[in-house]
Amino acid sequence: MIACCVIIAGNAQVLKRLGDRAKQKLERKTGDKVDEAIDKSVDDATKPKSKTEEGESTASETSESNGKVASAKSGSLKSYSRYDFVPGEKIVYSEDFATEAVGEFPAKWNTNGSGEIVTVDGIPGKWLKLQESTMYESSMKGNLPENYTVEFDVFLHYNEDRGVPWLTIGLKGDILAGHTYGPQGELTLAPNNGPTEKRDAVMYRSLSKQGDMLLDATKKNFAVIESQNKKKVPVHVAMWIQKERIRVWLNEEKVYDLPRGVAGDASMNKLSFEMSNYGGNKDDYNYFLSNIKVAAAPPDTRNKLITEGKWSTTGILFDVNSDKIKPTSYGTLKQIAGVLSENADVKVKIIGHTDSDGKDDANLELSKKRAAAVKQALITEFSIDGERIQTDGAGESKPVADNNTPVGKAQNRRVEFVKL
Repeated sequence: MIACCVIIAGNAQVLKRLGDRAKQKLERKTGDKVDEAIDKSVDDATKPKSKTEEGESTASETSESNGKVASAKSGSLKSYSRYDFVPGEKIVYSEDFATEAVGEFPAKWNTNGSGEIVTVDGIPGKWLKLQESTMYESSMKGNLPENYTVEFDVFLHYNEDRGVPWLTIGLKGDILAGHTYGPQGELTLAPNNGPTEKRDAVMYRSLSKQGDMLLDATKKNFAVIESQNKKKVPVHVAMWIQKERIRVWLNEEKVYDLPRGVAGDASMNKLSFEMSNYGGNKDDYNYFLSNIKVAAAPPDTRNKLITEGKWSTTGILFDVNSDKIKPTSYGTLKQIAGVLSENADVKVKIIGHTDSDGKDDANLELSKKRAAAVKQALITEFSIDGERIQTDGAGESKPVADNNTPVGKAQNRRVEFVKL
């Protein structure tokens, strides 16, 4: 079992402060009962799920609660024009809970409390429903490299008239002999905790290899979580670690860029999620987690495309069973567009690839449409001459990894650029 208070401490003062935080019961404010729509947002295994061309599960696109549509909208690429996150090239851990049974706790995860896999009305895929005062440790194994990225989606739906639980994301390493704590970094998301005009509180703390306080960053306030709560759609969290440096985004908003935010002499090998104490009405909040991806070494597009003649990326993502590009792909598109702009004589072919789930012909058609969508984005968003770009699709015919594992499937769902 995982101890509930293993996140951060280094000395008596830090222990006291973090102990107070862990024991905190957020004060409940006067207000109305949380929107009844969320009571119907969790499908308790009775809703049938459809299989897409790539084998992903998706719930229905609407919610009947109060007759309101609750389908997820991914936004536009324009809305992410400041987003410079580029995901790692080689996926080392991926989890979307697609193979887990609804109503059960993930088989390979660990916890000191409870949680269950659910479907959420209007949001594709399966999600881990989180409970207060609980630690969740992912099934990720093995030391991470010096340079890696971490991404995941959290659906934080809550009553804005109440204090609600915090969610802390922890990256941890092994504890040295004779020490109580090891290297760690924790990002805390605290809805309803900032000023009224920007109510999201975001915090970051880290420990050294010896378990001492390395950094206690200034609390930041943004309105990203609040905005997504009103829309009833998930927040995309992205972290980019380059040895000692860590950068963090919530959707398109960069919330931290810390040059000395990670213990550069230590290897992280655990990824965890912790819910704080609450004690209030459980109807005040519903938190869900999914679409976790950890990848090593962001790609060097200039070297691989220009000097090697080929570059493949899993960083261009699409809506489920669609050729619509997710806005979180902006950083990757911007990077390849920069290479093409700087090398005006280079022509490329864009080739879409899928995993092996679903029908062969459907996957082939989808891969071709996605390649065409990438070409159009480069033309429309970055003014790349379309005459320099050809497109094609290979469907599932050219896998680069094992289609029987989540990590392998994630590697096979990719977009390839080949210099002509």
